[in-house]
Amino acid sequence: MNHTELFTNKAEIYEFGRPSYPDALLAFMKDQFSINEQTVVADVGAGTGKFTEKLLDLGCKVVAIEPNHAMANELRDGLMCSELQLSEQPAEYTELENNSVDIITAAQSFHWFNAEQFKKECQRILVENGPVCLIWNTRVATAEINQRTHSIFTEHCPDFKAFSGGDNSEEEKISDFFDGQFKLFELDYPLDYTLKKFVGRCVSASYSLDPVHENYPAFEQALIKMFQEFEKDGTVQVPNITRCYYGYL
Repeated sequence: MNHTELFTNKAEIYEFGRPSYPDALLAFMKDQFSINEQTVVADVGAGTGKFTEKLLDLGCKVVAIEPNHAMANELRDGLMCSELQLSEQPAEYTELENNSVDIITAAQSFHWFNAEQFKKECQRILVENGPVCLIWNTRVATAEINQRTHSIFTEHCPDFKAFSGGDNSEEEKISDFFDGQFKLFELDYPLDYTLKKFVGRCVSASYSLDPVHENYPAFEQALIKMFQEFEKDGTVQVPNITRCYYGYL
């Protein structure tokens, strides 16, 4: 199975379980890149539109690029409006016109791309001196709840290697993409989950067991038991950092 198809059966749970992004990040981007109603942003690897929605809230024009049909349908059903275009194309071959977008964003998606081909595509579709922003919500690795979650994935999910995200494990690839010339905006963004949301967030991961898998009940029960250990007033808080790496190609 190629990367494009990994989330075909997870689109609904992805939309339900995945968190959004902090308003402070969008305020920073609006100021840093002078975003207004005429700005065209290509949101690449848009998934179900978690970051697309935040961009639309800024009042700009957005082209969402999402090659997975099921994910694109979730985005289409939830967000379609006059300011939004949707293209079911891969990040490396968007089929957008040359020099047609002012800013490119990739939220929770760059680690899936062929970085060299994506870089060439960014250079082709961006207007001169347009920025690229690579964005992640990243679990704080030292937090006990995240360490325990890591252990549960390790025990129950054979495809799990590590949590993906913009952290030290990704920075070499990010630096290479920007030829070492990039800046980082980051901020604490702890995430509060109910039990249903917490399990949904875990199951939405590409490496999670599918609910029809014979070992899924044990995996889910391990998550529930851990949630109950950490919960307070029906929720748990997961330490998280939102990171935006940005630069010019």
